[in-house]
Amino acid sequence: MEALFAKVETPFYEGCFTSMLSTMLLLLNLNIVHNVSNIFMDELFSLLKKELLPKNNKMPSTFYEAYKLIKSFGLIYDSIHACVNGCALFRRTLKHVHVCPKCDSNRYVDGLGDVRRKVLKHFPLIPRLIQMYRCKSLAKLLTWQKDGASFDGLFHNMLNSKD
Repeated sequence: MEALFAKVETPFYEGCFTSMLSTMLLLLNLNIVHNVSNIFMDELFSLLKKELLPKNNKMPSTFYEAYKLIKSFGLIYDSIHACVNGCALFRRTLKHVHVCPKCDSNRYVDGLGDVRRKVLKHFPLIPRLIQMYRCKSLAKLLTWQKDGASFDGLFHNMLNSKD
């Protein structure tokens, strides 16, 4: 895991101020926020890698490669279809339903086939906690209440403690 952290903390090219991980997260966040297609993201990554960045850059050439990198950290999300009015989530027993059982609103945009009207992005907590505990420095900070709590009622600063 430490080797993976070292890999993504390196810059994309010599002189770059941002790491691979932060750049990938920014680009994938744009994909989610603006709801652009994966084809657009493929072209964006290709353009960045081949035309805009210096020749020896480490930019993934496709959206899928970038997503795999982020997924290896456990930073994934689940897309859950939702009623446009917030009445229901279309999962489990409602997975194949096309109309909200409470307000009768359509799940998909009319005339556009499988384009969903509202999508909820769910970021599972457990994979993130597992990844955080794999990093020694973060694990130390996450266990401060157990390991660094003082018994005299005063705050004990884990960041400045010497172990």
